[in-house]
Amino acid sequence: MNVAFGLMDLQSNGGSIRFQMSVKLDRMNMRLIAAALTLVTAVAGCTPSFQLDLDVDWVVADEYRIAVASEIFESTKPIRVKYTDAWQTEEYVLFRAGGKQLEMIYAEARTAFTVALDYQMPLEAMVATWNLNSRQDLVWGPLGRIDSRFGTWFYRTFEHSALRRSCVGFQIEWDQIYEDPQGRPGKVLFGCYCAATAEALEDGEVRALIRGFSVRKQDGSSGEQKARSLHNAGSQDPSAIAAARGYGPYAGRGNPSFPFMFARYYSISNGGRIK
Repeated sequence: MNVAFGLMDLQSNGGSIRFQMSVKLDRMNMRLIAAALTLVTAVAGCTPSFQLDLDVDWVVADEYRIAVASEIFESTKPIRVKYTDAWQTEEYVLFRAGGKQLEMIYAEARTAFTVALDYQMPLEAMVATWNLNSRQDLVWGPLGRIDSRFGTWFYRTFEHSALRRSCVGFQIEWDQIYEDPQGRPGKVLFGCYCAATAEALEDGEVRALIRGFSVRKQDGSSGEQKARSLHNAGSQDPSAIAAARGYGPYAGRGNPSFPFMFARYYSISNGGRIK
């Protein structure tokens, strides 16, 4: 979670301390922050104030990153939402056509900082994060893999048993950061595709669909991203957040965990190993 602490005034023994800081924290550390703030308040006799900022907005037409080459969605205008902070970018995309649905999230660590993406979701756990699959009994099929120029795709078919709907979850990690002692990636792409109700989903169709996925550069060509300027932290569009998370009119789609904020700092020491 991106936590931007505003200006604090600490009044203690007639003195005043005024400072500002911005830190990157994951959700699990928020309890520690709350405890720390409580301790500071008790010691200094003050009430600190802070706000949580999300830089979430719609993707401008020429800035989209996830590209899909598929006849299924060639006439479909997708929904695209982006998240940006100083450490990472994320893009959510949704395609729907003829009762079929494709959703993906692309995340990228910024190379200007010593950060890597702490992506540790098995396929089954990743599939469960999507609203499309929530409250559904899933019957799993076999695991598959596809080698590509980015790396290795892993995928697994499954079925919404009550709806008789065939689906597949897929993910890929690449651009491993070798300076990171854990060897975590700098880029990940993951998502789900579901065919129309009662429509079969053959392995050949799955493989053709996945091979049509790519990530565009900023200039629009297929490949990896060039450097891009930072967005103003804290700008947000409530309708974009609703679309990406599946709120209100976007129910039945989206991912409530967006943005995932996978970026984590790593320490370079002793040839990339922590002493």
